[in-house]
Amino acid sequence: MTQRWSRDEGLKVIEGATVERMRRHWEDGWNRNDADLICEPFAPDVVFSSPFVPRIVGDPEVWEIRGYDAVRQYVVDSFERATHGIRYRCDEAHAGTDCVILTYTVLHPAGERLGVDLMRLDDRGQVVEWRCHYPFEA
Repeated sequence: MTQRWSRDEGLKVIEGATVERMRRHWEDGWNRNDADLICEPFAPDVVFSSPFVPRIVGDPEVWEIRGYDAVRQYVVDSFERATHGIRYRCDEAHAGTDCVILTYTVLHPAGERLGVDLMRLDDRGQVVEWRCHYPFEA
């Protein structure tokens, strides 16, 4: 069995309550198709990136979406274009000095797909950077 690190070992790490809050916003928001819940912890100047951004925005040179309103609209649009019949399961949540990493499974009608999201937080606990990562075939 893998042993978890202890927060009382003098480590600088994001508090467990913050990690759990981020996990709940992400998992509950996606499974409820609730863009406000997903985006609630995001800062006004949040930056989002995903390998799918160029395809979604229709410009192969655009890899990031900037600003709360634009990121929220991307999430809203994703409910229409890609999430019908899909469920999300957060498998693990990891804490770092200023980031939360969520590993998850997308339960898709065509089969399960894995993903990892990195969310960097500012000093107020707001997400200032959200980056999506997926395993791709070599």
